[in-house]
Amino acid sequence: MSQRVDLNGNPAVGWLLYLYQANTSTPVSSYADQGLTILNPWPLVADSYGMVGQFWVADGSYRARATSSDGSLTYYDQQNILAIGGSTSSGGGGGGGTIDPSQIFQTGDLIWVDTQGTRTGWVRDNGRTLGSATSGATERANADCQNLFTFLWNTYGNNFCPVVGGRGASAAADWGVNKQITLPDKRGSSAFGLDDMGNTAAGRLASAPIVTAGGSVVLPGTVLGENTHTLLATEMPVHSHTGSGTTTGQSVDHTHTQIASASVGSYSAGGSTGPLGAGSQTGGTSNDHTHNFSFTTANAGSGGAANIVSRATLGTFYRKL
Repeated sequence: MSQRVDLNGNPAVGWLLYLYQANTSTPVSSYADQGLTILNPWPLVADSYGMVGQFWVADGSYRARATSSDGSLTYYDQQNILAIGGSTSSGGGGGGGTIDPSQIFQTGDLIWVDTQGTRTGWVRDNGRTLGSATSGATERANADCQNLFTFLWNTYGNNFCPVVGGRGASAAADWGVNKQITLPDKRGSSAFGLDDMGNTAAGRLASAPIVTAGGSVVLPGTVLGENTHTLLATEMPVHSHTGSGTTTGQSVDHTHTQIASASVGSYSAGGSTGPLGAGSQTGGTSNDHTHNFSFTTANAGSGGAANIVSRATLGTFYRKL
């Protein structure tokens, strides 16, 4: 840092440098080493020459406010300063060094790469947690997670990114007590545009099932849709199963019984004759005839879910620390 002087031209001994998240009053940490392991005091204090020594911050956007040692004067208050390339390569937040082009992303930015595994400076949107070095977080537990912890806390509600143990008063408060925050879960998911994206809602996702509690088709981070689906009866096309037919001609021998109280003559049937008495039967052959019929089909099918996943290439969603 360049030297700062007071109104008399003398070194401004002990002037103070406060670092915050960009455009906020949320404090952030700085470090005395490139690996972001040795924490500096907050705020930073200038030495007897009116200078603040070299320091490092995680890549991201910051607000920097400088005041006199007693706070009566504000030297500057810059709301949005981008820090890139210094925390894991040569150089640092207080010095020079080559900027790695891969570190131009801002905290919370998302990329998809058709690879597997971890990526330096990023975590995966896999539903695991991140937090401080002593938080016990499952995806990453390190001091360099604070910026993303704050981003997730301020950007998404607790139904999208739950804080383990419940949310406190602020992101800074939860970070300070080493809580974990849950990353979005994009496993087995694709990326869709919001139904409005700054325009009038298009209505193209109106019938999609909402998975995230409290989510909607115009709310970022909402999970919707399904990869397989079992058709409901109400989703089947209107249809019916009917049929009819006629049997072929039939000729079947059968008999007819006639009841009589006494002999009343004779009968002749089937080539034979005899007296017709009480309980006598006639034999004979029916004429050719047909039978009409109708039918209804029985239930068929297994009721299993249909695979509705479109052709896709698999990879990993990474989110910038």
